[in-house]
Amino acid sequence: MQVVLAANELPSINDVTYPELVEIISKLKDEHGNLLGVDMSNLFIANSGNDMPVIDLTRVSQELVYLSGDADLVILEGMGRGIETNFYAQFKCDSLKIGMVKHPEVAQFLGGRLYDCVFKYNEVIS
Repeated sequence: MQVVLAANELPSINDVTYPELVEIISKLKDEHGNLLGVDMSNLFIANSGNDMPVIDLTRVSQELVYLSGDADLVILEGMGRGIETNFYAQFKCDSLKIGMVKHPEVAQFLGGRLYDCVFKYNEVIS
């Protein structure tokens, strides 16, 4: 299994940035360069190519496009990325959109309440 973690280059509200993610992963490694229970040869960290709480999937970095080209699952986390801008996005693979509703307008649009947690799973039927 290959895992690609993507983060923005620049800060956006309280999100972890790409440089911070690289540093966090580096600090979590043991003396042999491994994370507990994780095969580091299949863990990749990529710059998303975006710099906002939302993510424009037409403008992701070439690195992210390359690393995720044969993905089996895409997870978009956060209200901006998973709900506000890509709730209805369709992928060639299964996808999971996760976020907490933090704006009254979004809660009303979804027929929910403020601070509801939303999980939307889309399975690709082949």
